[in-house]
Amino acid sequence: MILLTILCSLMPLLVSAQNLPDVKLSDAKGRPVRTSSLLNGKTPVVVTFWSTTCKYCIDEIDALGEALEDYEGLPLRVVCVSVDDSRSLQRAKAMAASRGWDGFTVLYDTNRQLYRALNVVNIPQLFVYDKDGRQIHSHTGYSPGDELEILKKLL
Repeated sequence: MILLTILCSLMPLLVSAQNLPDVKLSDAKGRPVRTSSLLNGKTPVVVTFWSTTCKYCIDEIDALGEALEDYEGLPLRVVCVSVDDSRSLQRAKAMAASRGWDGFTVLYDTNRQLYRALNVVNIPQLFVYDKDGRQIHSHTGYSPGDELEILKKLL
C-alpha cells in the first residue's frame, strides 16, 4: 500500500519529465527563445543547468566541451541554461562568453521556469533528450568522467 502511494505521488513527476517542456527563456542578447525551437527532429539535445556560483556546473560544461572535441561530427546540441537571477545575469553572460562555450547554446532562465518545469532540485543537473524531445537520461551532480558516459549513451 505504501509503495502504491509513493508511485502515485511520483507519477506526475515521471510523466512531466518525459518530454522537453516548452517554455520561454532568453539568449545573451535578451531575445526570447522557446525551448521547443531547440528540437529539430534530427539532433539529440543535452540540457545542462548551471549558475555562476556552482563550480561543479562550470566544470561539467567545460569537460563536456573538451570531450566533444573527440566526437567531432556527432550530431548533438548542447544547451547550457543559467539559473542565475536578474541580479547576476550580467555576470553569467560574461562568464559564458569568457569560458569558450561558443559551440553551445547558452540560455538564461532568470525566473527558473524551465528549472521548475523539469522539477530540478539541485545543480548541476543534466538532461539528455532524443531527436524527438523525449528524455532518455538525467543526471544530478558532476564527477570527472560523467561527460564521457553521457556521450556514450548517444553513440
